[in-house]
Amino acid sequence: MRFAPLSLVPVLLLLLRWEQPFTEAMINPVDFLALQAIRKSLDDLPGSNFFDSWDFTGDPCSFAGVYCDGDNVTALNLGDPRAGSPGLSGRIDPAIGKLYALTELTIVPGRIIVSPTSLPPSLQYLSLGWNQLTGPVNQVLLRLNQLSYLDLSLNRFTGAIPGQIFAFPITNLQLQRNFFYGAVQPANQVTIATVDLSFNRFSGEISPLLSSVQNLYLNNNRFTGQVPLPSWIGYWHRYNCMVPPVQTPCPVKAGPQKTRPTTQCNEWRG
Repeated sequence: MRFAPLSLVPVLLLLLRWEQPFTEAMINPVDFLALQAIRKSLDDLPGSNFFDSWDFTGDPCSFAGVYCDGDNVTALNLGDPRAGSPGLSGRIDPAIGKLYALTELTIVPGRIIVSPTSLPPSLQYLSLGWNQLTGPVNQVLLRLNQLSYLDLSLNRFTGAIPGQIFAFPITNLQLQRNFFYGAVQPANQVTIATVDLSFNRFSGEISPLLSSVQNLYLNNNRFTGQVPLPSWIGYWHRYNCMVPPVQTPCPVKAGPQKTRPTTQCNEWRG
């Protein structure tokens, strides 16, 4: 049996010392490939340098906005969080759905235009507000039954909202200023503290199951019928098609008109 010459031992030790930190720094291969796909689908807007640190020859857990636990990515905060930062453009790659340990996803305001078709069910915090995301999200949302915070506000989302999301452990639901439409039909009593559905195209009667919501924004939709909510909760429902007159205070953003014009409310026509 032959042994390596003693002169080679220092070289071998040096190689081992060089390889060890690289091995320890690597996240699992699935997460690594997902991050690469995310990077390829997004770009810095002019004036942003968020992705400068995303050099895949190094440790991905040291990238800006990437947080890990062991060899798994657990949080992504994409874009410079400072107020007034330019943000990002592009789309959310479906590979993000393969980050099975991800509990938090935040994308700063920017110009993301294609909504995600897949998100990991492990998510507990999802904030995509102030972008240009389009299309329906009902099928994606149904899988996210661990969410405690959801902000899709100020985008261009369309379609219906599944009633099941009102049973998720959400404490703050922000869906305002999109193009969501259809009835709002929770299956059980809603215990979410704040629900903002304002400035959409929701229609139908207001469910009495929303009566436990502390702050409920329904203004600037197409809701009909009467208001089955107690007067002591904080709710705003101006500029709908409900039975007039509507005598509740509203935030300034709701506008001065109490109800929609008769021409926009089929229920008022004979």
